[in-house]
Amino acid sequence: MYRYQIETQVSATPAQLFAAKLNIADWPRWDQGLEATGIDVPVQEGAAFWLRPQGGPTVRMLIETLIAPHCFSDVAVLMGARLRTRSEFIANAQGTLVRETLECWGPLAWLWNRLLVRKLAAGAADEIRTFAGYVVAQS
Repeated sequence: MYRYQIETQVSATPAQLFAAKLNIADWPRWDQGLEATGIDVPVQEGAAFWLRPQGGPTVRMLIETLIAPHCFSDVAVLMGARLRTRSEFIANAQGTLVRETLECWGPLAWLWNRLLVRKLAAGAADEIRTFAGYVVAQS
């Protein structure tokens, strides 16, 4: 298993961040790496949705955990591997500490780590700041 954990301090509240995460259709507005996203069922644990990275194939996703307003995790179904992204929103005196954990496992995890996961981890702090800026601007 490959695991990365990134922590970034932001000014948005956990409730604001969690609500924005639930709005899956808006993810491409703050994540420049996404071309499109979609969900045809209510947002709840176990629900399936999809996303399409810029220039890439559509990826099937599953919502794994929803603990309002503190945690949102999903799992990407990749060929020969799974990729979990867990976002935790921890309130503190400065606003919110966002802890993002990426975990990739399965027979081809080594390949997905080389092609994708470590790049996602390297850019996660910037993506979190962009996400929080979007959230604050929408409030």
